[in-house]
Order: sequence, then C-alpha cells, then structure tokens
Amino acid sequence: MSQHKAKKVLIVTNMGPKASAPFQGQFVRNQVDALSSIAPVYCYMRWHNNSLLNKLLKYPVLWLQFVWNFVLSRTRYDIIHVHYFYPTIWLALTYRWLRNRKVKIVVTFHGSDIYLYKPEPKLYKYAARQVQHFIFTSEKLQQKFFEKPASAEVLPAGIHPVFAQTQHKDRSEKPIDILYVGSLDLNKGMDRLLAILPKLSQYQLTVIGHGPYREKLAQAAAQYSNLTLCDPANPALLKQYFENSKCFISLSRNESFGLVMTEAMACYTPVIATETDGSLAQIKQGQNGFCLPQQDEQQLLNTLVQTIQQLLSLPDAEYRQLQLVGREMAEPYLVDKVADRLVQLYQRL
Repeated sequence: MSQHKAKKVLIVTNMGPKASAPFQGQFVRNQVDALSSIAPVYCYMRWHNNSLLNKLLKYPVLWLQFVWNFVLSRTRYDIIHVHYFYPTIWLALTYRWLRNRKVKIVVTFHGSDIYLYKPEPKLYKYAARQVQHFIFTSEKLQQKFFEKPASAEVLPAGIHPVFAQTQHKDRSEKPIDILYVGSLDLNKGMDRLLAILPKLSQYQLTVIGHGPYREKLAQAAAQYSNLTLCDPANPALLKQYFENSKCFISLSRNESFGLVMTEAMACYTPVIATETDGSLAQIKQGQNGFCLPQQDEQQLLNTLVQTIQQLLSLPDAEYRQLQLVGREMAEPYLVDKVADRLVQLYQRL
C-alpha cells in the first residue's frame, strides 16, 4: 500500500481477555498483529470479568472509552473493522455520526452475533444496512444471515503464525489419545464429554480450557486417572499439545468455524466433530476427520465413542493419510494469508 494512499484502520471488538478466559479474543489479536504492515489501531473490551456489575455496565463503559479515545481523538480513521457485529456495531456508527460520515465499516460475523438474534430486531437490521462490507467465518453462517449483502465474503479469522511450521509425528509418537481445547461450557458440549467419559477409560484424555463446567471436569479428573485437566495455554504451548495428540474432538452444538479444529489439523491431528457450520466447512468425511450428526443425542454419544475407537485403531497408512489431508486443508487459514486478503479489501474500500 503506497504511502499517499495509506488509510487509517481501526479494529474494534467486544472480545478481550479476562481472568476466567485469558486468551479470549486471541484470534482478533492475531489478525491485528498480522496486519502490522498497515499499522491498524486496536480497540477491545479491557474492563472484562464475570461480575454482575460488569455484565450490566461493560457496554456503556466500552462506548464511553471508545468516544474518549477515538471519536474525540485528533486521528481520523477511514475504515473501521468490527469483530462480532452486535452490539459492537454501535461504536462504529457513533464514530460515523459524530466524527467522520465517510468512514467505511467492515464487519466480521463470528457466529453467535447471528445465532442469538433470531428473529432479528429492527435495530439489528438497521445497523446491518449501514455496513459497507460483510465477512462471515463460514459459508453456512452467511446463509443464516437475514439478507444477502451486496458486498460480502467468507473468511475465517485465521490461526496463529506459530502453526505455519509444525512437526509431523507418527501415531505411536503421540502420548495423548484424545484432546479437547476450548471453552468448558454447554454449547461446546462438555456435558457430552462427561457422559462418554466412563467409556473412554482405555484412552489418555487431555482437556484444556476454562468455563462453567470446569468444576465438574475437575471432579471427573479426580475420579478418572486417564483425564488430565489443564489451564488455557498460549499458541506455542497449544501447538505442542496438538502435535502430541492422536485425535482432537469438537462436541459443539453451534460453531461458526472453529479455529481450534484448524489448529489441530495444522499439527497433523485428525478431528472428530459434531456437525456444525464450522465442522462442515472444514472436514471432508473420512479424509481429514469425521463429522457426526447431532439430531439424536443418545445416538450421537454412541457414535462418538465408536468413531473415537475407529480412528484410534485405523491402520497406520490410513491414519497418516488423514494427517496429511488435514494439514493441507489448514494451510490456507494461516493468519498471515488471511491478513493479505484483508489488506486487499481495505485497499478496495
């Protein structure tokens, strides 16, 4: 981007780290870092915890901080890129109304900013029609949007550059049989994991994350010696966990893309996942992993156990093929490649 054409870009999100989720919003931070060539400014929710006061006031506080730091700033931004549409979009619209009426607004939809707004409120629809370009993290997520935008594309957030170079290990070199990384909550299927745990006693299972199910999983770890519960980790350490695991499981009820699945495959680790927008976008059945229907809960639990057993007992050649196809699928989603596409988008705008 030549100097005289350089535009000022502001990236805004309602996600940010907190004590119970220290890596929340990390994928947005990764994007910001990968866009260093255009030096975007990053605005994220800094006052963030699980207190009732925070739940009541975090958005008013975020709005006030945004007005003070950006609307009243001498710096004039040409593009605002919003991650997680609603209600974060009102920050960008405040900037347009009070500071720069010509500012271009880009929005990346991450999943629940569409899933949780059915039917869409009038203000939601109004705000959406003020956006110049829409980015959806999967094609099926875009299909769930209430209208077909004139300017839109599918582009996941991207995985950390540390996953560009990963170590290929044979199955016999991987000490962890089953790995899960992510939030420990109902949507991510932690109740499902607890339900099948008694049937996985012959496998070493590692769970990494924080969330409402943390205490229940800690109690299970005290009961089952094959279950190891770990705190959230940085990308470099996560890479080691992925590389040392024979399979990764994703048990989500809703998932717009699911970058942890991409990270696993980037580390030559096949994935078993419930059918979601994200898993269907990434997994080629039987080629780099397995997708399981989740219409019938009991049938899902039975199939899940059977599929884990099947994958872990595959002939070495078939397992290796799953590894190689997964790695090939993951490469386009490295954050540096995603950043290149974003720079091109900003140039067009």
